Amino acid sequence: MSDRLKWWLSLGGCSLVLAALMVMPQMRHRSSELYQGINIQLNSDEPIYLARVQESLSGRPELAAEAFTGHPGLKGTQAAFIESWYGRLFGWTEWKAGDVLYLMDAVAPVLIFLSLVLFFQLCGFTRFQALGGAAVFCLIELYNLGRPIHMRASFFIMLWSLIGVIYAVRGRWWGAVLGSWLLGLLIGIYVWSFTFAWAFWGIFFAWEFLEWIYRTRVKKRGILQTAWKVFWHFRPRRPVWKPERWHLLGIVGFVGILCGLPAIAHLVNLTLHPLYEYGSFRSGMHHGRFPESWAYAAVFLGMIGAVLLSLRENYEELRPYRPACVLIFTAFVYMNQQVVHGITFNFVSHGIFSLAIAAVAMVLLFLAVRSRILAVGAVAACVYLAAIGYDGRFVLGQWEVPEGRFANQHLSEAITVLDALPRGRILSDPATQALIASNTHHDIVYSIYLKNVLMTHHEIAMRFCLTQLPLRPDKRLISERGHLVYPDAVSAFGGDLRAQEEAMVFAACKELDLDPNISIQTYEISHIFWNKKQVPDWNIDRLHMDLDEIASGEQWVLYKINEAL
Repeated sequence: MSDRLKWWLSLGGCSLVLAALMVMPQMRHRSSELYQGINIQLNSDEPIYLARVQESLSGRPELAAEAFTGHPGLKGTQAAFIESWYGRLFGWTEWKAGDVLYLMDAVAPVLIFLSLVLFFQLCGFTRFQALGGAAVFCLIELYNLGRPIHMRASFFIMLWSLIGVIYAVRGRWWGAVLGSWLLGLLIGIYVWSFTFAWAFWGIFFAWEFLEWIYRTRVKKRGILQTAWKVFWHFRPRRPVWKPERWHLLGIVGFVGILCGLPAIAHLVNLTLHPLYEYGSFRSGMHHGRFPESWAYAAVFLGMIGAVLLSLRENYEELRPYRPACVLIFTAFVYMNQQVVHGITFNFVSHGIFSLAIAAVAMVLLFLAVRSRILAVGAVAACVYLAAIGYDGRFVLGQWEVPEGRFANQHLSEAITVLDALPRGRILSDPATQALIASNTHHDIVYSIYLKNVLMTHHEIAMRFCLTQLPLRPDKRLISERGHLVYPDAVSAFGGDLRAQEEAMVFAACKELDLDPNISIQTYEISHIFWNKKQVPDWNIDRLHMDLDEIASGEQWVLYKINEAL
């Protein structure tokens, strides 16, 4: 058997094992006799991604960023580029969002694995070192690989932007095209992806430029001679295409900015929106320059310290591994970026894939060079990888099939009924509304993810209280709910913010109780859905509306609103 065949068999075998590991938990649930067709959610934040993909599949990809209320005038602070394209690509299948993401569970992680193998080879490592690094990453991040959009899909795009940058440095024109296009595209996809990719480009560019200056020996000739040398380099002359590596990186960055202009314009328009401050506050963004995690900052400081000392001792020996060194520097700058721009984004863990590949690269760099200095960085990287591996232990729970995960399967018949109705805006309890948004083409009134939409805190509180109207005030248990209006802000700022949030919600609910039907008409609600199993204490008469029961099951009822009484 040839080495080439062994290599391809190794890649194929690892890919099949990874695909099986990704789809088996969902497959185990779907093979249960309790399963009746409603997707089982196994990962955090799945409801928002499912709702956005479902909105795109329903024929409105342009509204995917705000996939809940269905109001075209509302703006989401988060882009839904990937979700909208999933809708465009799979709209012809008539699948539900859960089915699309179930398919991508088998496809996207394998593509990431294969891309990592290529990326680590481009960083200078051997084929089997790259294979081992990619396998370790996927094993440690098995839980997060199940998060369908962020981190999985956005990381895949970011990874290929880095691959494009490295190929551009090697003089491949298609690498320059790919890298610059993806760098621009990432600006409109995910802040944690585009900041890492652009930091990687910036550090790579600075390194190559400074090395070029040093190589041409202008450093020893004083500031004026240095300036003259740079000016002379850019003098008008007959065009001869012999680009330096920093030239190529400069072109990639310039074209990347041009490609990102539409996304930049969109972001600027968002910041100029009169309600932007509300959305910014709810996201937990705040001014600050301290590291989010001193422990992780110390770990990555140990990594870059080891690399810098090793570069001082063995600069030329590390030249083939320059992309890996740049990656490690990028991770440190990325996780402490607030030190530069003064704005803290919660949380740096949103970029955990990027930090993880830097840690893996640190270990591979030590294995490739076998330097005592790099051993210190490798130990620090192993500490970090062990920590995030421990955080990912929840993946083991996905293989269990507890009865509680099938709590909403009784609504499978209701989903079929809702699919047959024209698009409407449905009021139900918060959990059931999330299910409706994720599985049907209908709009809803409230979601905890309205925190990402440009609207006032008071409006979100009012929308939440609409879901509580059929309950007596003593049954609403508002203080016991973890998510109301701005949970991320409560986590970021602390203090008495939670008490203020509760007081605002109590006041809004008291206001709605005075005349429920006015608010129902204001928010253009067309149907009421009572999930009897989820909220048995609902009293529909509290709404004071003329309702027609148009469909029902053993544990649910669907009403159509006629007019106020």
